[in-house]
Amino acid sequence: MSLRVTLVSETYMPQINGVSRTLERLVDHCVQGGDLVQLMVPRYEEAKADREGIVRCSWRGWRLPFYREVLLPLVTPRRLRREIADFSPDLVHIATEGPLGVAALRACRQLGLPVVSSYHTNFPQYLSSYRLGLLESIAWRYLRWFHNATSMTLCPTPTIRDVLYEHGFERVEIWSRGVDTRLFDATRRSIAVRRELGIGENEVVAVYAGRLAAEKNLPLLMDAWHERPAEGPDRLLLVGDGPLRGQLEARSADGVIFAGYRRGEDLARCYAAGDFFVFPSVTDTFGNVMLEAMASGLPVVGFDVAGPRDIVRHTETGLIVRDQTAGALSRAMVHLATMTQQRQHMGRKARSFAEAQSWHQILEQVREQYRVVASPVNIGRGRPGHAGRNSE
Repeated sequence: MSLRVTLVSETYMPQINGVSRTLERLVDHCVQGGDLVQLMVPRYEEAKADREGIVRCSWRGWRLPFYREVLLPLVTPRRLRREIADFSPDLVHIATEGPLGVAALRACRQLGLPVVSSYHTNFPQYLSSYRLGLLESIAWRYLRWFHNATSMTLCPTPTIRDVLYEHGFERVEIWSRGVDTRLFDATRRSIAVRRELGIGENEVVAVYAGRLAAEKNLPLLMDAWHERPAEGPDRLLLVGDGPLRGQLEARSADGVIFAGYRRGEDLARCYAAGDFFVFPSVTDTFGNVMLEAMASGLPVVGFDVAGPRDIVRHTETGLIVRDQTAGALSRAMVHLATMTQQRQHMGRKARSFAEAQSWHQILEQVREQYRVVASPVNIGRGRPGHAGRNSE
């Protein structure tokens, strides 16, 4: 049975991050399944035209000072409530906990609509990366209030679910992540692409993909790179951009390549140009990039935290590093760089694991959870159609 779903988020494509890409895939899946989706997101000048089945409400916004890529939409609660009421959804999914999310939550209370939330970002842990660690307990109290006001909170891994329960969250369910194994594939490895990136034919390459920002623990990765011995990996390929790029470039050693933002097949070729993937973050809730790397035939090196702990099988599809130090990370990278046959075996196992992570199955489970939450409401009741529009 089809649904009418309102999705509220302060990040969406074409803004590139794990949350926006995941939400876009969810929306596409729902529409393919016959659902009608109302998007309530920031207005992006470069946004592509929406496919049939999507009703977009977007507003101009202001940028976060410490995260310039994020736009916080400027819309009055009254206007937001009217847009939701006009669409008359079966349920509302609030994906972010910012001002837009709070306004949507209050509107849904007033309209008597069921709400699902999702937990994508460890903001309390991020605060210490921006010298705001003293606010961590306040952040947890706010997030607990926000999510417990909804019927269900979706989070990406069992580890994150346990963390949320420890902080007093209720009604938490798993929404895992999948990967496009047709796009991300080791067969995209190309000597020509490696040459374009400045990589020698026989050089061993460690790859990182993601935002170049403090919360990703990249200074520690650079320390690990500096500490590696001569037999360590030859190149470190950093795919992505962000506020920390200038600082990282200033202290980068020989062998570090900054590839900038890459998308689609271009991104897939960058993964395939590497030999293993390094994921230094200790704050991510999942790390979609790890699955993309594994689909590309790369074993993953990561710390024993949420994300790597839930995805990587130690010594089978990569290495889990227990000590969160530059030295320990460096030793793990050296191990993969020097143990060629083991690295290649891990890469094949990583690909097999990725092939089992079906987006269709995962997203269909989300739709089933939607139906459970929306069941007390009149699902499928007749309503007039609505044309897509952009709201000022």
